[in-house]
Amino acid sequence: MTKPPFPLWTEEAQDAGFTDPAEIARRAGAFERTIRRRNLIEYAAGGIVFVLFFAAAVGALWIGEWAIASSFALILAGIALVVRNLARRAGNLERRPEEPCLVHLRRQYARQYAALRSVGAWYLAPLLPGLLLFYAVIAWKVSLVAGWREALSGIAGPFAVTFGVFAAILAANLLAARGLKRKLDALGTLD
Repeated sequence: MTKPPFPLWTEEAQDAGFTDPAEIARRAGAFERTIRRRNLIEYAAGGIVFVLFFAAAVGALWIGEWAIASSFALILAGIALVVRNLARRAGNLERRPEEPCLVHLRRQYARQYAALRSVGAWYLAPLLPGLLLFYAVIAWKVSLVAGWREALSGIAGPFAVTFGVFAAILAANLLAARGLKRKLDALGTLD
């Protein structure tokens, strides 16, 4: 028999490309390790910053600076929210035994893409109330001694640096999200 029974089917298979399942599994594993490493670094940094702000809050309370201690308490609450959000929104997904590696990798990319795109809401925003209160209290206290012009000019630099760092964090995460989107789109062509 020289003529195949399904000519259209076999003709279209001439240019078919196949994805190596081992390569997809390797990529999924490497991506999971990257997420785990990033999150461990974030947890450690959160723990260090939490201890420092807790000590600062206790120190502020010790000397009777209730407003500053309140701002530090809000920052502590923000840090706790950030760490919780990191675990809930940007942690690794559980592998499902029935799920192909390609589907799992696609779900991981989509989850991390969504987390990176919304980092302003769940990572930066919880810290804003405490930081804004801190700057407001410092400005108010300085204004009592030196006037509002001096107070505002004094906090302008630190305020700009703080929110410049926030802007850089946001930009870096949006850039990373764009890279993940490209990888996610490339996985879509492997179906």
